Amino acid sequence: MNKYVVGVIGGACAGSEIATRLADMGMEVIVFEQNQLPYGKIEDGLPRWHAKLQAKEEATIDERLDRPGISFVPECRIGYGLSIEDLQKKWRFPLVVLANGAWQDRPLNIPGVEGASDDDFIYQNSFIYWFNHNRDKNFKEKTYKVAPGPVVVGGGLAAIDVAKACMFELVNEALIARGHQVDLIEMEHKGIFRVVESLGLDYASLGIKPAKIIYRKRVADMPLVPLGIGTPKAKLDKAEATRQKIINNATRKFGFEVIPLHSPAELHHNNGRVTGISFDLMEWEDGRFSKTGKRELVETSQVISSIGSIPEALPGMPMDGEHYHWVSRFTGEVSGLCHFYCVGNAITGRGNIKNSIANAKRLGLVIDSGLSGSKPAYEDWFGIQAEEARSHVDTLLGYLEQMPETSPQQRGDIHAMVRAHWKKIGYQGYRSWREVIISDR
Repeated sequence: MNKYVVGVIGGACAGSEIATRLADMGMEVIVFEQNQLPYGKIEDGLPRWHAKLQAKEEATIDERLDRPGISFVPECRIGYGLSIEDLQKKWRFPLVVLANGAWQDRPLNIPGVEGASDDDFIYQNSFIYWFNHNRDKNFKEKTYKVAPGPVVVGGGLAAIDVAKACMFELVNEALIARGHQVDLIEMEHKGIFRVVESLGLDYASLGIKPAKIIYRKRVADMPLVPLGIGTPKAKLDKAEATRQKIINNATRKFGFEVIPLHSPAELHHNNGRVTGISFDLMEWEDGRFSKTGKRELVETSQVISSIGSIPEALPGMPMDGEHYHWVSRFTGEVSGLCHFYCVGNAITGRGNIKNSIANAKRLGLVIDSGLSGSKPAYEDWFGIQAEEARSHVDTLLGYLEQMPETSPQQRGDIHAMVRAHWKKIGYQGYRSWREVIISDR
């Protein structure tokens, strides 16, 4: 019998990898997942034109979680239905690993955001969730309509995805009005202009007002190729050239615009309806960015904020600014909560990926394995998350060795609580549950 029963919060990339590694080391693992399925941002944050990559990564997670020694507990959200106090006093796990990711959008803290309609001012996570799932037969979440000329504030990979999604929606609407049905995957693969031309149409005749990505720094600074601290100049120059190439390829293929050196300053709206957004104009001099003292108004009826994601603030979870308050970044131990450790994006949000590839070997992997083309190497990013999760295992096992073994009584109580939740939601096994959920969509 396994010596310990431990809890893992979140079943996506980092959570499923940690669960598998702990099970391999002889632990019994209970994986709690807030959603019905454990795919996280692979399903809800990675736009749906990445269908092959999504299927591959989801199959990897399925293989990790559907195995002896791991019990999957869906529809169980930490901080709410599953409280921090319950995990401490009721479940009494000797170890809880927080791998619940970064799901909360970083707030765009400029005047005017408060009071703007949520149809007109949108955050990226809810927008991409809608884009991915709005065609599901049982979709009941917030619905959006992309307005002509939307402004996307931000400069990372997610901002590019948001701008592409906007363009696909605008072009698709125009084509449907002209009696054409176009497959999204074809439009992403061939590019908007080639698809429109293949239909015998002139793109200009569609009257598309393109999306604009507006970024506070230069294109060369956009976080499309992550860099570590102390990166040699040669690699820095290569990364900057790669960033420019990615943007050039994307704008040429998908038609959105990119405006650098504009820092968001104020959102304008009239009775809640967005009318525009003002930007402070920036300049780059002697290695520093500074405001020029000039401001520019960009008229638009829709603004989508894509400035990053942070861990969700949870009841009972100590916070340090935007992130969970941890004792040590290396171990991920949560301050003031015995037995709780963070892994993956639950430590520092998106910046965690950047830190995880600080050494030259990982940097080379990301730059040289596909980012030099027009598409970001998402597959490598998922691999980095799994690698980082694996690196925590030895630390976690060292901690467990200092703890008393899970008693038969405690083990029985945990199993009883798992079975009670399974009965409540009608769960009868990982594969059958997955098939039911997928078929209902």
